[in-house]
Amino acid sequence: MDYEVFGGVSVEESNNIAQVFLESVKRLTNKEVIVYSDLSNARDRFSRNIADNYELWIAYYGDYNNLRYVETSWERWIGVQYTDRGYVPGIRGNVDRDLYTENIFLSDTSEIPNTDNPNDGINTETVFYTVQSGDTLSAIASRYGTTVQELVDMNHLTNPNLIYPGETLRIATNSTTHGSETRGTGSITYTVKRGNTLSQIAAAYGVTVAHIVELNNIQNPNLIYPGEKLRITESNNTNLNPVIQNNFYTVQRGDTLSGIARKYGVSVQYLVNLNGIRNPNLIYAGQMIRIS
Repeated sequence: MDYEVFGGVSVEESNNIAQVFLESVKRLTNKEVIVYSDLSNARDRFSRNIADNYELWIAYYGDYNNLRYVETSWERWIGVQYTDRGYVPGIRGNVDRDLYTENIFLSDTSEIPNTDNPNDGINTETVFYTVQSGDTLSAIASRYGTTVQELVDMNHLTNPNLIYPGETLRIATNSTTHGSETRGTGSITYTVKRGNTLSQIAAAYGVTVAHIVELNNIQNPNLIYPGEKLRITESNNTNLNPVIQNNFYTVQRGDTLSGIARKYGVSVQYLVNLNGIRNPNLIYAGQMIRIS
């Protein structure tokens, strides 16, 4: 039970409400129930009667080893949430971290039903990106299939408009579209995972659905299946063009951004975001544009 907002009810009333709720959950589930509380409420709100019948899981971000010296209705805790700024590989943003004693375990040894995990096949790799000159947080987020807010949260950024070259950003690629690809000399082939859609894959690689459809002769863009291999870029297409070096394209006289985007199977908006271009109608010969 996590009872934190009391709406002006008295201590006695809130304990009666908690008691009825705890008893009802225990009766309906035939499972033991515990109370989750911060230190203040464990000390001043919940009664000894509740403490005698239900174990405590406490939120305390100080030195929890010294909790035994703090008087509450409980003589001990069986779980302590010691931070809400933790990091777990594969999870974007901050997470709660907890420590439990063996008393948290139920005596019930019945087998847990086997269910499909909706996250099967989703890569949860964390990568580190070094900010380059001209980068913006929105362009980086677009490139890695994440959001500006997730980058802000994960890296504790105070100003999302202020990043600088050489800064290292942690990025969790929690998506079904990173890490299941094979790259050759300028080619990318992606193996479809369960739950993928063409629009999802296209967005992750900065290309259009039409580009993938055409490149793979797909008859029905709404029908792809796990295990299917999709070409994302033409084989060797980046090495055959002398103006492409290290994923950067050197603008030639007469080039337009839409023409470059069409040539490499990406959208104009993708190039705008990736390169922080303010005016997509204004590019000049010799300018270096990042393609991927």
